[in-house]
This record gives sequence, structure tokens and C-alpha cells, in this order.
Amino acid sequence: MSTIAQIQLRTDTAAAWTAANPTLLSGEMGIESDTRKIKVGTGSTAWNALPYFLAGVHVRGQAGYTNTGTVSIVTQGTYVSTGLTATFDATTAYGISLGTTDLFALKNTTGSTQLVKVSAGIDAHAGNNQIIGMRLAKNGVGIPETECRSFSSSNDVPLITNWLINMAANDEISIQVANHGGTTALTLKRGRIVLTGHDQ
Repeated sequence: MSTIAQIQLRTDTAAAWTAANPTLLSGEMGIESDTRKIKVGTGSTAWNALPYFLAGVHVRGQAGYTNTGTVSIVTQGTYVSTGLTATFDATTAYGISLGTTDLFALKNTTGSTQLVKVSAGIDAHAGNNQIIGMRLAKNGVGIPETECRSFSSSNDVPLITNWLINMAANDEISIQVANHGGTTALTLKRGRIVLTGHDQ
């Protein structure tokens, strides 16, 4: 009867690896059991100085809003938070939670900086002859390069934006909106924000 060989790789928590700081043999793999990240030894570089070979599972999170909400506009062309509370999808999330400063935001809870792709969209209107704008914000500060605009009528108009963003631990990415045609309140019918990790 033949036997099947098994290989067991060195595995421990990220904290234990950091504390022990071993030097892996050349080609030897070490796995962080709690983060799913992998390092491959060089035979001369200690654990803490080794780069990750595979990042493991990417951070991800998404939240959406499917009700009808009103966003008050005080000053024409000034971006504001929606002030609405999104529904967070905890079943698909990893390292991300619903924002705590802005409840239509996603928060990095990994404890480290993450490069992420953020996609966001809303369906909204402000009546005839209005121009609706949307952009992303990090920790409440708008990211001008993510701005998009659309002319509003009595029908909903879709606005969509995408951007790569470096998020430090506890950073939040949210949606901001503006009326560039006046001070008429915006009616937001649907909205979504999706965040996925990206290899650096």
C-alpha cells in the first residue's frame, strides 16, 4: 500500500511571529494564522524585515441605502455628508466595518494601512434645472479627483465614481453630495459604497 506524504508549514499568529522574529530558511514558508498572510524566507533575513509574499485575503466591505432620504443643501456647490445611515453587509466583510463618524461610510478596522479600490454610486434628484455632484471623502475631507456631476430633472440621475485610496488604520471613506445649481435639497433614492483591497 502506498503512503501519501504530507507537508506541514510553519504557522503562528502575527503577534507570535513578530515577537519571535525567526530567520526562515531559504524558501521556507511561514503563515500568519490570524491574518492569512505568508512570508518566504531568504535564509538571512529575520521575519520582521521580510516582505509578505502573499497578502492572503484582501480587505473588503460594502454598504447600501435603499430608502428615500433627503439631504439638506445650505450653500450652492458645497459638498456635505448625506447624513443617512447605510446598511452594512457583514456577511461579506473582512477588515472593514460601517463608519462610526459618518454612517454612510466604510471604516478600515485592520489596524494597518490598506490600498483599496472604492466604488460608489447614488441615484438622486433635486428637481428641474439642478446639477447634482457626488464625490468620495476620507475622514470627512473631500477627494476632488473623485467628483462626478449630472444634470437633474424630475427623474433620478445616477452618479458613479471609482478611486484607489490608501486607508490608514481607522480611516473612513464616505460619500459627499452637492447641488451645484442651487440650494434645493437632494432626494437620494439609492446609494452604495463598495471597498476592495488591492495589491500594493
